[in-house]
Amino acid sequence: ARDIGRGRLAEQQTVQTWIADSRTGIDAARLLVLDAAQKVERAGGREARAAISSIKFYVADVMLSTLDRALQVHGGLGVTDDTILAWLYRHERAARIYDGPDEVHRGVVARETLKRYADPEPA
Repeated sequence: ARDIGRGRLAEQQTVQTWIADSRTGIDAARLLVLDAAQKVERAGGREARAAISSIKFYVADVMLSTLDRALQVHGGLGVTDDTILAWLYRHERAARIYDGPDEVHRGVVARETLKRYADPEPA
């Protein structure tokens, strides 16, 4: 662990908060992926549409937030090509665009959720 003059960087409360937030986000993302995989296996892709769309924006958000925190902890070194962090951030930020904007995926989740609570058509 890096010493920053006031102790080790890993002992700083802000850094520990970032680590906890990143770990929790990663664990939640893994559970979303597992849930979607089970839905696909049981009912097929159409029934898992909302779960898949959730993954597309949530996992990307967790990944970029985690990378952003890692860049912050590494300081100026984090944005150079001396570490993999800058490349990962550039690559993953661009990859987030490939499958459509987050707003589209959020819209799918919202529509699929609202369908479950819609009033049935009057007879």
